[in-house]
Amino acid sequence: MTVVILFGCSVASVKADDLYPPPWTRGGPDTTYQAWDFATATDPVSADTFYNPYGTPTATINGGSWLYFYDNHVGVWTLGPEDSIDLYIPNTPLDPYNTKEVWTQITWQPDAGPAPVVTVDYGSGSSVVSTLQFTVAAGSGDWLQSVYLADLPYNPASEDVIVTETGDVGQVVIDTICIPEPSSIALLALGGISLLSYASRKR
Repeated sequence: MTVVILFGCSVASVKADDLYPPPWTRGGPDTTYQAWDFATATDPVSADTFYNPYGTPTATINGGSWLYFYDNHVGVWTLGPEDSIDLYIPNTPLDPYNTKEVWTQITWQPDAGPAPVVTVDYGSGSSVVSTLQFTVAAGSGDWLQSVYLADLPYNPASEDVIVTETGDVGQVVIDTICIPEPSSIALLALGGISLLSYASRKR
């Protein structure tokens, strides 16, 4: 099992564009975190900063062109209508009894295309389009940051977060968490109550 030692204090200071971390604690149980700054034209490229005990997250750019500097932002991929960025996220082992949340922050430039569409592919031809939560101004220039959330019906061993239908992309930050289903939590609670009851009778 691979544990990447790139988390630590660097997570909190990835870049100013990491404006809205997820509502759960980064580095907690069953979570992953990965951020791409695209400071070079390397393709595919591993995440610049990440916490992922299950492997190395990687971005593959399908088409597009890279700019070192654009509108006060270092590292920008310009995508055409047919281009995409595919971000591979290794994750906890396949678990059909838990669900998965994928929290994605994208810094993008509105003058070159519409807002990004974020699709999460979780295997066997299954995918879900992430729901846009909100968009805010990000940094200097005309950059925006959009925040998306996808709910997966089970926890896959990996997922691909695919960014399409936009123009300039300056940064992507992705957090995931595996969440027990309410029924699983209830079963665990019942098991605990049964054990307590049994221990009480033994006394």
